[in-house]
Amino acid sequence: MWHSDKIPLPGERGQLIASPCRGAYARCATYAKVRYVAWVHAILGIAFQNVNQYDGDTRPYPLERHNFLGNSGATHIMTKCLLTHAFFAALLSTLAGAASSGLPGAGEDTGKIVIYRDTWGVPHIYAPTVDDGFYAMGWAQAEDRPVELLKNLLRGLGELASVEGPDGIDSDQIALTWNLYEKSKAVADQLNPAIRAQTQAYARGVNAYYKAHPGDVPEWWGDRQADEFMVMAFGRLFLENWSYDDGFDDLKRGGIERGFDRVSRGSNQWAVSPKRSASGAAILYVDPHLGWFGSSRFWEYRVHAGAWAGSGFSLAGQPFIGLGHNENVAWAMTTGGPDTADVYELTLNETNPMQYLYDGTWRDITTREVTVAVKGESPRVLTFLDCHYGPVVAVRNGKGYAIKSAYADAVKASEAWFGLCTAEDYRGAEAAMATLQFFPQNVMVADTSGNIYYQRTGRVPKRAPQFDWTRPVNGSTSATEWDGFHPSSDHLQALNPPQGFMQNCNIPPDAMMPDSPFLLEKAIPYLWADVSHNPQRSGWGNQRGARAVQLLAADDSVTIEEALAYAVDIHPYGCERWIDVLRMADERLGGGFRADPDYAAGIDGLLKWDQQLSADSTGALKYYYWRKQMIDDHGADVMDEASRRIDNYLEPVGKPTPPLNPSGEELAAAATSLANAMKKLKTDLGSLDRTYGDVFRVGRDDASWPVEGGGDKNKGMATLRNVGFERERIDHTRWGNSGQTSTQLIVLTKPIQSWTFAPVGQSDRPESPHYRDQAEKAFSPRQLKDTWWTPKELAEHIESREVLAP
Repeated sequence: MWHSDKIPLPGERGQLIASPCRGAYARCATYAKVRYVAWVHAILGIAFQNVNQYDGDTRPYPLERHNFLGNSGATHIMTKCLLTHAFFAALLSTLAGAASSGLPGAGEDTGKIVIYRDTWGVPHIYAPTVDDGFYAMGWAQAEDRPVELLKNLLRGLGELASVEGPDGIDSDQIALTWNLYEKSKAVADQLNPAIRAQTQAYARGVNAYYKAHPGDVPEWWGDRQADEFMVMAFGRLFLENWSYDDGFDDLKRGGIERGFDRVSRGSNQWAVSPKRSASGAAILYVDPHLGWFGSSRFWEYRVHAGAWAGSGFSLAGQPFIGLGHNENVAWAMTTGGPDTADVYELTLNETNPMQYLYDGTWRDITTREVTVAVKGESPRVLTFLDCHYGPVVAVRNGKGYAIKSAYADAVKASEAWFGLCTAEDYRGAEAAMATLQFFPQNVMVADTSGNIYYQRTGRVPKRAPQFDWTRPVNGSTSATEWDGFHPSSDHLQALNPPQGFMQNCNIPPDAMMPDSPFLLEKAIPYLWADVSHNPQRSGWGNQRGARAVQLLAADDSVTIEEALAYAVDIHPYGCERWIDVLRMADERLGGGFRADPDYAAGIDGLLKWDQQLSADSTGALKYYYWRKQMIDDHGADVMDEASRRIDNYLEPVGKPTPPLNPSGEELAAAATSLANAMKKLKTDLGSLDRTYGDVFRVGRDDASWPVEGGGDKNKGMATLRNVGFERERIDHTRWGNSGQTSTQLIVLTKPIQSWTFAPVGQSDRPESPHYRDQAEKAFSPRQLKDTWWTPKELAEHIESREVLAP
C-alpha cells in the first residue's frame, strides 16, 4: 500500500531504511548533489585525509543534518573505487546526471505519488495528477493530526460532544442548527464533477492512512469511514461561522443573548508593490490570528500535483490551501467584512405557535429532533425549528427569531477555493471572489506580474434601505426579503494603489493606508462593514494596523530582511505616549514616590526601556505590570476612556494627535499604580529584574520557551507579532494559546520565495521531533523558516520519503 524511506536525524530512535533498493537510490541519486562537493574534494585530495571523519559523524562539510550515505559504507566504497582517471571522469558524469534526475518528483520518482518531509516535518507532495495530490494530502494530514482530523469531521457532523463532553455542545448545536452534514449531501450533485472528485480523493487518502495504521484510529471513531460530505460539512462550519455570528449579534442587539461565547478572531496582512520593494517584486504578508489548538489549528504543506502547485496552510479535515501561494499568486485574508446575515422577527400564531404570519397567511414551522451523545452524561435530545428564512434560534414573548445566512444556499465553495489555488494572476483570484462563495473577509492578493489587489469580499444580500438591518427586522412581510446578492463588482476593492502598499489588520478601509482611495460615503454601509466588528463602521484603527502603516510608509525600498522583521515586529504602537504620561507624573510627583525603592527602580526602568516587548527586557515586563495594575486600580471603563484620549491609531494615516494634557489627579493615579505594580511584580516573581520572557512563554505540555510580542489590546500590548495568552498560571507565567497561527512572508519573484512558521510544531504526536520544535527554534526566536518551495531547494532538506499507491 505504501513505502517509506524514513531517514532519522542522528541520535533518533528507530532508524529505518525500509527498502534496500530504494534506500540505495536515495543515497546514490536523490542526494548526490548534497555530497557532490564533498566527494570531489576528497577525490582531488583536498579533503581526502579527512574522509574517515564521517565514521564519527563529525562532517567536515556543511551537509545539513543528514548522513544519507551512511557512516561507513558509501563514502568509503567510493574512496576505494577512485583508482583511475577514467573512473573519475565516468563518476563525474554519473553524478551530474544523478544530481539533476534525483530531484524530488524526478528520476525514479517520476509519475509516483511521493510525500517528502523536510527537516521541520512539513510534507511536500509530488504527484502526477491533481486527484493524486488530494489523496496524498488526506494521507499526510491523518499522519500528522490523527486525532484532531477526525474530531474536526465530528464537528461537521455535530457529534463533538460525544468525545469532548459538555464542552462540545455549543459546536454541535451550530452544526445541527444549520444541519450541515445533511445539507452537504443534498447539494453534492450540484458541484462540478472534477472538483467533487478532488474532495473524494482527499477522503480516500484519509481512509487509506487509517486502514494502514489502525492503531492511530481513536476508539470513539469506531469503524466508520470519512466521506466527502463530512469534509464539506466541517468546511461550512468553520467558514460560515463568520456569517452565523453576524446573525447572533443582530439578535443580541435586539435584546436576546446567544447563550454562548463568540469566537475571537483577528489577523494581519499587508502588501508592498514592486515600486516599494528592493527586489522589484511584490511582497505579501499573511498572518491569521486564531486559536493554536482545536478546530483552528493550521496544518502546513506544499504540493506539486499536475495543474495544482502550491504552498501554505489548511486545516486538518480540509483539502485546499486556505492561505498561501501557488506558482504565480499569493493570497491573504483577515477578519472584517460585510454583513452577510440577518434576523427576522416572526409573529407566532397564538393558537398554534408552530405557525408564523407571512403576508397575511400562516406558514408552518418544521421541527427536527436530534439525539446528541454527550461523553460523561446521558444523551441529550435537542429540538431544532426551521422556517423559510432559516433556523428559528429563539422564541420570546410570542415572537420567534430566525437567522438567515447568505451562505445557506452557497454550495460551490470548493470550486471557488480551487479557482483561487490555481489562479494565474490577480484576475484569477478576482474571478474566484466573483463566485460569491468566500466568507466575509478582507482578501489581499499579489502576483508575479507585480500586481497587488484588495477586495472586501463576501456573499452580501441586497436589502431594502428603509429597514435597520443591524437588529431583527419584521419577518411577517415580504417587504423585508432580500433581492438577490450584490455582485463582487459592488465590493470595495483596489488594484495597485498609488501609495505602493496597503495593509488590513482588522481595520476599516479608511485606515488601510494614507489617503485611502475608498469613498465610503458613496458606498452602502452594510456592503463593507458589519457593525458586529465595531459599532462605528469607519474612522477608527488599532495598534497593529497603525504600526503596519508606520513601518511601510517610512520604507520606500522594503528588503526581504526588513519584510521578515516587520512580520514579527514587537513594538506596541503608541506606548511612548503612555511612558510620557508616566514621565510627567514622575516630574511632578516623583519626590513623594521615589522614597519607595521599588517605585524608583520601576520608573527608572521604564524611562530607559527601548519600547520593545523582547524576551530579555525587564522594562517590557514592568510596562505590562503597570498597565495591568491601572486596570485593577481604576477599572476597565476608566482606562478605556483614558485610552481614547491618549492613543491615536489613525496618526499614521493622517489624523493629527493632540498634545498630552493629563490632570493632576490622573498623574497621581499613574504614579500610584506604578508603585503598586512594582510591589505586585516583586511579590509574584521575587525580583524587579525578571524579564518579559520569564513570564510570557510559548510551548506545549511541560516544555516552554520565552516568547516576544503581545496581543492584549486592552492593555496597549498588541504588536504585529501577535500572541494571545492563557490565564496566569500558579507560577505567574502566561503561555501563548492564540495569535499568529500560520504566518507567511511571500516575495513574488520568479520562482516565488516564501517563509513561514507555526507556533508549536507540525505534528500532534508527542514522540515526534516535530511536536514542538517550531516553538523552540522558530517561534520563540521570531525566525521564519524557509519553505524550500522548489524541488532544487527541497532536495537538500529532506528528512523522509513515502511512496503512496492509491
